[in-house]
Amino acid sequence: MNLEDLRVTVPRKNGFGESTDAQVWPLVERTLQKLEADEIALDAARKAMLTSQGCLAVANYLISESERFPRMDYSFRAPLLILAVKHAENDSGADLIYDEVEAMAYFETDDYLYGFLVMKEWSVDWASMAAEVVQSYDGEPTGGEFALDHLLEYADVAVEAYRRDHEKWSE
Repeated sequence: MNLEDLRVTVPRKNGFGESTDAQVWPLVERTLQKLEADEIALDAARKAMLTSQGCLAVANYLISESERFPRMDYSFRAPLLILAVKHAENDSGADLIYDEVEAMAYFETDDYLYGFLVMKEWSVDWASMAAEVVQSYDGEPTGGEFALDHLLEYADVAVEAYRRDHEKWSE
């Protein structure tokens, strides 16, 4: 599958216009470049975007890293999360639980629970894509502090080796 071909339709809530198509990889790649991601992280993201859990690992990494940038462009977030839902239809790797009150999209996987605040994407019809819609989700997302580790699960390098090499480069 070619990353350039990964497109999603962003469903809009009633009264908020027509659904729109988005090409996902250019949005993700632009954000990775802004974060000055190295080639290993770029390669891991390319591989991860082919699965639902991988898309979530990429989204988790981008959001955790982008917190260092006060004016980060989060235009990747909705298309990437929608791609995760689309992949999950085929690989059953994640279930979306949408908390309407908190405007949170929770993704349950076999290994992690990811939570994404989707308040800024308020016109997206998250409920239509969710396996379950709740008024209050009782779960604590995991993995924010291990976002890079989760992303590197898709790389051809061990996390420990990456960290040692990265420490050498930064000296």
